[in-house]
Amino acid sequence: MDVSGEVRDAVLRFYDALRAGDPAAFDDLVSADAATVFIGSAPSEWVIDRDQLRAGFRPPGIRIDDVDPQAWSEGPVGWAADRPTMFFGGDAVHTRLTTVWRLEDGAWRMVHMHVSLGVPDREAAELQRGWETSTSSGSPPAAGS
Repeated sequence: MDVSGEVRDAVLRFYDALRAGDPAAFDDLVSADAATVFIGSAPSEWVIDRDQLRAGFRPPGIRIDDVDPQAWSEGPVGWAADRPTMFFGGDAVHTRLTTVWRLEDGAWRMVHMHVSLGVPDREAAELQRGWETSTSSGSPPAAGS
């Protein structure tokens, strides 16, 4: 595997398109492959539907700061890791982000993204126990709950 400036540049273009709320950039940056998936930090954020994936690019955009993606590739597959700060409303959230990219028709397109929050295991377990007692199914609460 090699450090990849091309994959790093693709990640930075992805961030720029999200910040700008630029849905026209979506098809250039995200693979149309049915296996493409976004996994976010909220319990309900497991997105494979293309229209839902595209929604993240709609205005007004998402503020993302403190970016410094590290990226690698081997053949037509690339991956990157970063620790950007994202803003939801006025709240800053320090995240950990990984992405997987595939070279398609000469362009790097994302096939997978996972965003997580650095939460100590004990705190995560306590939170999940709270979900189990607050829902009859033991599943996490629905988005927005």
